[in-house]
Amino acid sequence: MSLLFDLVKNVQGKPTDKVSLEVYEVRKSICNSCPKRMITGNCSVCGCFTNDKTKYSDEECPLGNW
Repeated sequence: MSLLFDLVKNVQGKPTDKVSLEVYEVRKSICNSCPKRMITGNCSVCGCFTNDKTKYSDEECPLGNW
């Protein structure tokens, strides 16, 4: 799915720089324990796929959790 996200971000003119594995794991852990995360893995606030959004350095949690 990340390749699709890279493509979409490129079309939108956004950077596709990724965070380190350590930062990704911390962000993913925060999302996984968040009550706003739906059973599908999407965020109910912004609708993103949390496993993908947490990989990008220009992204942020809509609730300010990371």
